[in-house]
Amino acid sequence: MTSGRGQLTPQTAFAFIVCLVVLAIICQLAATVHGSWIEPPLWLALGLAIGIACHELGHLLGAAIGSIPIRLVAVGVGPLLWRRRFGETWFELRLLPDSGFVSAYPVVDSRWYRWALFLLGGVMGNVAVICLVAGLDAVGAAPEQAGASFGPVVCVQLYLIIVNLFPSRLRVGGTRMPTDGLQLLQLLWQSRDQAAQLRAAYATALSKYSNGNLQLTMTSVSSRTLYHVACFQLATDVNSRRDFRDALLRELEGGDLVREEKMWVLDALVTDGLISGDSAVRARLDAWSLQALELGPELPTLLGSRGAVLVELGCYEAGKTLLAPLAAADQAGPYDSLMSQAFLARAERALGNEAAARQFANAAHAIAEAISATPRVMAMLARHETEMQSVKLR
Repeated sequence: MTSGRGQLTPQTAFAFIVCLVVLAIICQLAATVHGSWIEPPLWLALGLAIGIACHELGHLLGAAIGSIPIRLVAVGVGPLLWRRRFGETWFELRLLPDSGFVSAYPVVDSRWYRWALFLLGGVMGNVAVICLVAGLDAVGAAPEQAGASFGPVVCVQLYLIIVNLFPSRLRVGGTRMPTDGLQLLQLLWQSRDQAAQLRAAYATALSKYSNGNLQLTMTSVSSRTLYHVACFQLATDVNSRRDFRDALLRELEGGDLVREEKMWVLDALVTDGLISGDSAVRARLDAWSLQALELGPELPTLLGSRGAVLVELGCYEAGKTLLAPLAAADQAGPYDSLMSQAFLARAERALGNEAAARQFANAAHAIAEAISATPRVMAMLARHETEMQSVKLR
């Protein structure tokens, strides 16, 4: 949320401007309907809207101060009215302004007090609304008839403060989410364990792309990349995978990834393309695998990805040359071995070596069953079987 020098990013300034506009609309509507029967309910409704908007803005400001990268800011629930991405932060405005939330990317190197500031920023936003109303009344800046009407706005802010600080779970858009108070308690009791788990996952992911001298330092870019790669690998529908693929490509283009992270992202893109068989991605597999291999020409996992890409593109002999030593290596991980065996089977079948193709295909299926491979990987193996059967019939 910051540029690294403590400056607010454009998306935070945009959210602040939105809150000011909403406050101006409230004052205008109040002047229009003053004295009518609709005035009290209107003030309650608008007080809730401005309270939620300022609550989420408070979270944003806390995240900006603490350099915590934000993934999503949502105001309201129900049907989506507007959605826009600023940098790597998505903003959503929904029909019913009765709740909202701010979701951060996983960060393991931020101090606990920065997360506390982020969590408390929401209620501080509501406190700021109360202070603003009290200040306007104290200096006589508010119209005399509006003084009593501001009471419902203050009551709504107090309600939001109490609800959000109480340690419980609230239903937001069909999902039960922890309140700020519950997250504060979890921060005090579980922050070290969660940080250690995330750090271990990050180190494990990058260990395949290092030469044993990996210096583990997570930045905000690293946090976003960890989230995008994890969700990319778990996504099952085409639209979600496309969104996460685009996010990873933006990180590559940003130029802030370290060498190991670049290889990790490129390998994730290549692997997804190989598993999905997506024709829209197939044309880019060659460039991605070559780019990764230039960064780590000696790394077995990248050599395996390159060999699989060559087989996918019809260069069976060249792909076999890269994959055969990797399939025979004892130190290869089960997933890398599965992919090597699967694409070796395709290469051998295309080259007319039926017995070898069946042997590699059986080995790939055995590994898949042993590691309980994901449905997407099993679908890839089934697709390969169908393709090999069609080659055999021809």
